[in-house]
Amino acid sequence: MATARRRRARPRPRRRPVAAVRRVTRRIRRLALPPAPPFERRQMTVEMVERLFWRAGFGPSQGDRDRWTGRTLGETVDALLATPQGPLAGPAPARNDRPASPGLDPKADDADLVLTWLDRMIRVPNPLPERLAFFWHRHWATSRADVSPVQLMIRQNELFRRHADLGANPGADFRTLAHEVGEDPAMLRFLTGEANVKGRPNENYARELMELFCLGPLDPAGTPNYTEDDVRELARAMSGWRVDTANPDDPKSYFTASRWDGGVKTVLGQAGAFGLRDATDVVLSHPAHPGVLLRKLWSELVTGPPDDATLQDLVATYTATGRRIAPVLRKILTHPQLFDSLGEPSMIKPPIVYVAGAMRGMGVGVTDRVPYDRLNEMGQQPYFPPNVSGWEYGLAWLTTNTAIARWRFASYLVNRADVAPQDVPGETPDAAVDRAHAACGRPWLSAQSRVQILDYATRARVDTAGRRRARQLLLRAMIIAGPDGQVM
Repeated sequence: MATARRRRARPRPRRRPVAAVRRVTRRIRRLALPPAPPFERRQMTVEMVERLFWRAGFGPSQGDRDRWTGRTLGETVDALLATPQGPLAGPAPARNDRPASPGLDPKADDADLVLTWLDRMIRVPNPLPERLAFFWHRHWATSRADVSPVQLMIRQNELFRRHADLGANPGADFRTLAHEVGEDPAMLRFLTGEANVKGRPNENYARELMELFCLGPLDPAGTPNYTEDDVRELARAMSGWRVDTANPDDPKSYFTASRWDGGVKTVLGQAGAFGLRDATDVVLSHPAHPGVLLRKLWSELVTGPPDDATLQDLVATYTATGRRIAPVLRKILTHPQLFDSLGEPSMIKPPIVYVAGAMRGMGVGVTDRVPYDRLNEMGQQPYFPPNVSGWEYGLAWLTTNTAIARWRFASYLVNRADVAPQDVPGETPDAAVDRAHAACGRPWLSAQSRVQILDYATRARVDTAGRRRARQLLLRAMIIAGPDGQVM
């Protein structure tokens, strides 16, 4: 009988000792790149300081550049958010074109009303609250052209500033702001809320609250966010409010129960005997609200829309914190997209930012009504939005007429007696350009623009003191009014 062939046993794989496996794992981990740190821990460059202080204010001072360059982005943003406005820096404005009444009086006329706010933007140590207050003015657009007495607008301005000074009011939230704006005398007068009474609902404010201030007419899929019935029912809930201007220096709004429709209303599918604040809460509970508001706040500071993940994160933060502004604003100001294209800024300065920033950079204050007139020509006077939608942004700011107005403002600014340049015989073209740049506060200037400006400085005749002064004045005007001066 044949012997059965025996199978050769296969060798078993050798097992690495546990200690050896751990050593290999540690070696792989050492070789792997560490995770990137959060962007907010990025050290600030001069260019980043420039970008942040223009987008969140009216441009940096040299002190801002010196203080924050090398610090982290998070530290810088936290300081802007946590620092109360405090007293205004520098001397109070003196109107040298009106010797009989040299100071500014916002109650005297509309020019002083506008210039008083511009003065704050120029002299405030922390620019973020004033910039945010102007955003709220743009969002809840109310025009002095339709509101009297002027004290109503002054009171509303103080309301916006109170909700924008996040250092003094860190818990500021949109819900409280919406409640107070709905009862604000200026808004009641502007959108005829005083005429909203039981039996004759006035729909103006109810419509704008949904269409412009909180929801928008359509969701991203094109579905209406509300109906005409919702507008009528919301108006019923907001009836009963009146304005008392018997003492113009202390205007008040007050509620009269007999003028209020106390019946049950159905707003956005919710039913109840709503009053103004209850009905506002119903609107704010709509799922479209967070995205609408946060996209608008984002576009005030950042070019290009947020991606889906960023928007979802902002919405989650806004909702989880009870609609607080500081947490979402911090996320926007520390987002990498805000610092895109540092070498070529892509956001056009709105006129008020352009004017306030140039005056801060030059170190000058309000001395006459010229900035008021130039702002009007540029298309943006505070307190005078063109309609309830506020101002357009972007390329709408640069037309043939508004560009000329910007040049006229720059010419006015550099020719002011309080910043007249000294004559420097023998000054080289490079030194003349450097002196002009420093006199303007060292705003962003591209390499290409510097080449062109230097070319003019080289070719200009400087054989007399008058011609050297003219060269210096034109260099400053070119820096402020040239293409680079329009962007941030």
